[in-house]
This record gives sequence, structure tokens and C-alpha cells, in this order.
Amino acid sequence: MVILGRQVRFSRSERDSARCLGIDLTSVRTLDQYSEAIARLIRILEADRPELLEKIARALSEKTGRPMPARLQRVR
Repeated sequence: MVILGRQVRFSRSERDSARCLGIDLTSVRTLDQYSEAIARLIRILEADRPELLEKIARALSEKTGRPMPARLQRVR
């Protein structure tokens, strides 16, 4: 990834790698668009595979040393 200010560019191999993870970077040109592409994947995981999203969050938490966010409970 090449970043110049708020603009980003991805190589073909980076786009292909991201596509394998479910992230479409073909039209991403800014950091905001990149953030939205990642957020779109998170929303999909949240709806379809919440256990996988939690597993990813736990791995990121362990890797970065940051605590996991509090789990939200649905009020009935």
C-alpha cells in the first residue's frame, strides 16, 4: 500500500490478497474508502458469523495488548 496524504494505492497482489479475505479494494482510493471497506466486512461477519468476528477480535486484542471491548447485551 502506498499512502500519500489521504490517498491510497494498492498493488495487484494486495488487492488479490484482500479479495481472498472478502475485502474488495478495486475502487478504494482514499483512507476513508479503505476504512469503509473494512467496516463492510465487519458488518457482514457480525451478521453472518459473529463467532468468527469474536475470534478475530480476541486475536487482535492479544496481538496488540489492548483489552477486549465490553460485550454488549441485548435488553429484552
